[in-house]
This record gives sequence, C-alpha cells and structure tokens, in this order.
Amino acid sequence: WEHWEHWESRNGTVGVFVCVAKNERGSARRRFRLRLADRPDPPQALRLSGVSGTSLSLSWDPGFDGGLPQHFLLRAEGPDAPPPPAALVTSGFTLTLGGLRPATPYDVTVRARNARGDSAPARLRAVTSALAEAPPPVWEEPPAAPPGGAEDS
Repeated sequence: WEHWEHWESRNGTVGVFVCVAKNERGSARRRFRLRLADRPDPPQALRLSGVSGTSLSLSWDPGFDGGLPQHFLLRAEGPDAPPPPAALVTSGFTLTLGGLRPATPYDVTVRARNARGDSAPARLRAVTSALAEAPPPVWEEPPAAPPGGAEDS
C-alpha cells in the first residue's frame, strides 16, 4: 500500500490511498477514498411544505450518512401545548406531523440517526393555521300550509 494523502474531517479519518500491485509483467495502481463510519451530518434545507390547523408537513435533504444507514427523528414543541410523540422516518425525507394545536408556533427539530449516534439538529419554527369556524347553521322554515288545509284539485 502506498499512502497518497490523508486528512481529518468532522466525520472522522478520511484518506485517499493508492494500492500498487507489481509483478514481472508490470504494475497496476488503483486510487480510492476511505471514510470511517461516524455519526451522520445534520439534515440540510429543512423546509415547510404544507400547513393546516393540526399539522405541519416538512421536507429536508439528507446530509452525509456517516457511512452507515441512517433514519430521521422529528420532534415538535409548542408553548403550553403537550408535545406530540417523536416521529421516526426510516425511508424518504418528508413527514407530516399531526395532532398539533391550531394557530400555535412550534419549534421543529430533525436529527439524523445511525448506529454510531445522532447528528446535530436541523431547526425550523412554523405556525399551524387557525381552524376555520364552521358557518352558523341556517334554519329554513318549511313552506306554510295554505289556509284551509290541502288545495282542492
């Protein structure tokens, strides 16, 4: 093995190496990059994709997975509102958090998680919409019966 270059990154040791094989007929060289498994990077570009009175729809871009399969943990916290259970996303990069209170600001966090641990959180503040009030019921009087009872035919 011939070491070509080496440096440290926030995800652990990363290096570019060259493998050299030689025999009487010649030599072959192959260059490759090695990245050791570590915790994932935080999700990127966390954004709100939809709002209702009781839900927030979110999407994000995954960061580097640390070299291991990753999934995502979402939490929402609002003032004077019981936090809904944390949601786990095991495939894809979108989720609608339900069970929220109308017209309430929520602090949403999304963390990537793999077998080595959790990333730092990506954060977003979003407000659920106000629920539209139902229109008051309209009471219609049945048509009045003609005087004297039924019409003559």
